Parts: sequence; structure tokens; C-alpha cells
Amino acid sequence: MARWPDLFVGSSLPVLCYHNVGGNGVPRVLFRRQMAWLAGQGYRTLGLSELAAILAGHRPIGRAVLLTFDDGFRDLFTFIGPVLAGHGFTGLTFVITDRLRPEGEPGLDGEIIADQAHTDFIDRGERSAWLSAEELKKLTAQGLFEAGSHTARHAMRPLGPARPGPVPGHWAYGPWRGAMSAPELAPELAGPLWRAADGRPETVQEFYERAVETLTQSRRELASVTGTEVASLAWPWGRYHPLAVEAARQAGFELVFSLARGPLVPGADACRLPRLEVRRGRGMGWFVSRLMIYGNARLARWYSAGRM
Repeated sequence: MARWPDLFVGSSLPVLCYHNVGGNGVPRVLFRRQMAWLAGQGYRTLGLSELAAILAGHRPIGRAVLLTFDDGFRDLFTFIGPVLAGHGFTGLTFVITDRLRPEGEPGLDGEIIADQAHTDFIDRGERSAWLSAEELKKLTAQGLFEAGSHTARHAMRPLGPARPGPVPGHWAYGPWRGAMSAPELAPELAGPLWRAADGRPETVQEFYERAVETLTQSRRELASVTGTEVASLAWPWGRYHPLAVEAARQAGFELVFSLARGPLVPGADACRLPRLEVRRGRGMGWFVSRLMIYGNARLARWYSAGRM
């Protein structure tokens, strides 16, 4: 495929978000094609220091992309890493610290079904689908990935008391599976939660203090594993409370990513960085067109406004 004119790229940085590759994620054959297309078009992958320079006003961006992978699944070690290395690419993985696999527990070698992996963890504490601390350390030591936080638990918690009715099938409702009632759940950093012991919701101050504690814990644990400073965070499900942004700053995070749409341009807010999620079922035409759109600030603003 011929390269498109440079006028379509360079004024905005596309940030792509993947989870597992294969299983119920982007098919592996398609992922290989996507990476080969990026290489053939002359794209380079950026790291966090280069991103920070762009946010500080550095130009030009050129044919560049930031590849991010949420959750820290083991396919980063068995499949994704080797594919990236074959093109000289690098990535950023946002790791859930309580999912890191104990060294004595065997890891899954095949394709990963993310929902099943989360269910197995909630039901039995099984972590075979996730990286071990040693595997994560190897990937970061090789320079293949930088590690960021996806929080300490990637949890959903009750917004109020349990209510009668069908229990949703989402894996987060595992503790209520088979019951006749369940509370409404929300990502734990999306806002104040229900304090069952007190029979009331959290105050705003209690929420903020919990957010700081949770985020500080994840950052400290990741730094201990990798031996490096951890500067980046991605919100689970892309959902967060404005006070959680302040908590992230207080915890020491300098670059915070969501799943909001929009351009990433010099001078953008480092604690509200947009990403484009790449999902199963999206073909190469979708992939190519989105790289064109999100590589151009004007197109990205226009397209994102129309998608809201």
C-alpha cells in the first residue's frame, strides 16, 4: 500500500489502546497486519519521554504512534512483544498490580479470553493469564515495554446497598453470582462508593484519600518490580472522577490516560490524555482511516466532536 501524503499526519499523536491480542481481543493475524502496515508506512513508536516532550511543545511529531496495552496480560510476553520487536517497535503496558502472577504458578501460553481471565481471578484467585513480576521485569529491562499503572485492583465496588433483581453477568459481579440481589457497581475510582459498614456513601474527602492510597500503592509496587520510576497511569474502563485526577498527581503520576476521543497535540493536558481503543471486528480499513484521522489535529477534533 502506498504511503499517504505527509499532510495527513504529524499534527496530532495517535495513541492506540489494546487489551489481549487473540482470544476475544483483536485477532492475532490482524494485529500482525496492523503492525506490518505501520512499519511499511514509516511509523515509529514513541516512549513516555518523547510524549512528555511533545506535551511540553516539541515539534514535529511526524509519522509516530504510541502503542498501549491494558491489564498486563501474559500475551505481552508470549506474542505481542516478539511481534513488536520484529519491527523495532516498543509499547507501554498498564499493569494491574494485584494480577501479577506468582512465580510458582504456570502461565498461560495460548490465546487469552480477557473476561474469562478476570472471572477466574475473581472466583479462584487464578493469575495464569497475567504476566509474572519477573516477566514484566524482563520486558522493561529489554526496553520493549515501559510499565504504567492500571491501578492496584481494577475493581468495581458497590454504589449502594444490594437491590433485588437479576445479577448482571459481568465478571465484577462474581461475588454475587447465584444470589437474588446485588448492588449497582462502578469502577472504584469513578466516584464515591458505598460504605456498607456505615450504611452510607463515602464523603468526597474519604474518596480522595482512598484514591491517593490506592494509586500510591500501585505506583510503589510497580516501581519495586521494574526498578524504575513509574510515571503513567490509565484509568480502568476509562472512567474517573475529577478528584481522582488530583489524587493521581498527588500519588506522583505525571501522564494519565483515559479512553476519551480527541487529538493529542503539543500543550495537551498531561493528566487527561486521549486514546483510541482498537477492538475485535475492526478491519484494516478502519485501522488505516483512524491513523489518518488521529494523526491530524483538525480531523481528530472534527471526528471526535461528531462521535460524542
